[in-house]
Amino acid sequence: MKRSILLLIALTFLLISNVYAQEDSVRLDSAVKTRAKTIKLKEVGIVEKGKPVSRTSISVTLSEKQLQQTKGSGLAETIKEIPGVSILKTGSTISKPVIEGMHGNRILILNNEIRLEAQQWGLEHAPEIDPFLAKRIHVIKGAESVRYGAEAIGGVIIVEPPALPTSGGISGGLNLIGASNGRSGTSSAMLNGGLKSLPGFGWRMQGTLKRSGNVHSAEYYLGNTGVRELNYSAAAGYHTGKASYEVYYSRFGTELGILYSAHVGTKEDIDARISIGRPLENYGFAYNITAPRQKVVHDLFKAKAHYDFSNQLSLAITYGFQKNQRKEYDFRRGDREALPITDLVLNTHTLDLVFEKQETSGSKRLYGFNGIVQVNNNIPGTLANTFIPNYDGVTGGVFVIQRWVKDDFEFEGGLRYDFKLFDAVGYRYASDGEQYYGGQSRFHNVTGSFGTLWKIDEQWQLGSNLGLAWRAPTANELFSNGLHHGAGLYEIGDPNIKTEQGYKWVNSLKYYEGKLNFTLDAYAQYINNYIYSEPDKTFKQTVSGTYPTFRYKQTDASFLGADFSGTYRFSELLSYKLNAALIRARDLDNRKYLPYIPSDRVGQSIRLDFQLKNFGDTWLQAGHSFVRRQTRYELESDYAVPPGAYHHFQLSGGTAMKIGNQELSFNLSVDNLFNTLYKEYMNRYRYYTHDMGRNITIRLAYKF
Repeated sequence: MKRSILLLIALTFLLISNVYAQEDSVRLDSAVKTRAKTIKLKEVGIVEKGKPVSRTSISVTLSEKQLQQTKGSGLAETIKEIPGVSILKTGSTISKPVIEGMHGNRILILNNEIRLEAQQWGLEHAPEIDPFLAKRIHVIKGAESVRYGAEAIGGVIIVEPPALPTSGGISGGLNLIGASNGRSGTSSAMLNGGLKSLPGFGWRMQGTLKRSGNVHSAEYYLGNTGVRELNYSAAAGYHTGKASYEVYYSRFGTELGILYSAHVGTKEDIDARISIGRPLENYGFAYNITAPRQKVVHDLFKAKAHYDFSNQLSLAITYGFQKNQRKEYDFRRGDREALPITDLVLNTHTLDLVFEKQETSGSKRLYGFNGIVQVNNNIPGTLANTFIPNYDGVTGGVFVIQRWVKDDFEFEGGLRYDFKLFDAVGYRYASDGEQYYGGQSRFHNVTGSFGTLWKIDEQWQLGSNLGLAWRAPTANELFSNGLHHGAGLYEIGDPNIKTEQGYKWVNSLKYYEGKLNFTLDAYAQYINNYIYSEPDKTFKQTVSGTYPTFRYKQTDASFLGADFSGTYRFSELLSYKLNAALIRARDLDNRKYLPYIPSDRVGQSIRLDFQLKNFGDTWLQAGHSFVRRQTRYELESDYAVPPGAYHHFQLSGGTAMKIGNQELSFNLSVDNLFNTLYKEYMNRYRYYTHDMGRNITIRLAYKF
């Protein structure tokens, strides 16, 4: 392990030396190229960061205005309207984003430039991110492992906060959200400021408080589905002519209930629940959260320094530390009730170094190093078998990316080498004593990416991106053998699982014209040694109940699909929008369909934008979405057939009012307008229950 780490460090310094050799003739005291644009607003200077997504990446960006219309939702719910993005749900309270069929550890999430490192292998482990902090969210659909590292095999989600102020004054905002389903209330506030006596210094504070009770399907309450959430963050930075420095800290804390109906006593009970497709018990509304439940706290610290050596060369160093503590509680007898059945603490250190060489032509070259050190421990005292073992992980990667820019054409290519050391030690109680398992594994891989952007004319634009990516198997895929508590499943891993290797080609055709704008993305992805969890049609009896059994398997797989998004503006007031996504996935080794692949879906809306006296932008929107029944599955391969197709209707509207230099905005939305009783195929609790019924949400936002 030491030799591998030393090799990575040596390669990094070799790249650094190469950069300095090319810049020997450049005077370090030359005029510094302005790398950010300063905008003065109410005496507060805001440094506009460069867009953190390459123009040759196939990506979609949600603006601050778009995010305002989904405030109060989790990360997955916030981005689900993007074509090709869907949700993997565990009940009605836990959601994970799915990008063109990929989810979990195949999606890399960056929170304020730090890759989110938590227990993301769990289907019921939602990303520990507060979307209220985001000014923009970027979703990259290609395999972007060269720039962002392993596990970006299915895409990248970048949560970008507002830039820190650089001059005196205070600004901020307050958001208040109330929702009828779950009778939830959410409040979030943010303050930004600087010091007139210290130009270049800025600070930000932010916090969110949320509480929700049992949610309701179209016909009944879902027992024990409440949520409590408390999040806060603080940041400070200092900008000079050549350098900038920033520190950031955030805490995400949540406690949520796990659906009672997913934890069943006997096989006969579970057969009955699956047969009827809904809970056998009747529950009322309550804010109480009892076992089974989860309690998660995620701390993140970031320190970043950026320095411009000249108008051509810059260096960015970013260090991150994350502590993720997850406790899961189940039904237990006597004095064990207060003890968690699972108590995991994951500590992660990350270090990113990026050298950027900018050419006067607009071309540039990036040299980078990414390092990760992780320690995951099961905290003693649970008096239960551990679901995953203790493990240590060390990962390092070096990369180089070259970008060329011409008048109507851009090209970007990159190469990367990664090495990962994974050392696991676990034990289980058995009739013949403790059984130890685990071992040390080494993984390494070379990946690449190649992207082009061709501006055909003023209306047409064609982009293409080819990415080679990989990821090492996770601890649960290798070693799990027990109750996956939150998912309500008994999972069995395979220690012989190998590294996944993916090849993804995405092409994007865009058309811009006065009335008509559209984007068509088409993709093909081949994954060697694709890892997935498959129901084996048996049940496992444990002390706490009976659960369906899922086993991890591996095969070669193909994914083909297309995403479409188009808008037609009839006039300045009236517009129509259409989104559609379809995907076809196959197990190539066994010539069959893969389980848990999003079904085809189409969404459309008609929107009216107008102005009212004394008000700003005012809008009304009616929407409809259709989700087709998933017919591409193997007969008798699951505990229940995929649910039927369903239609959803939505109504929403909003307005804003200026009060001097301040703004007050109002937003009202009604989801599942006709209170449809339905099930989503990508919900792991569809065996026992239906999805959420009608939900009316009111959002108030005040900016100053």
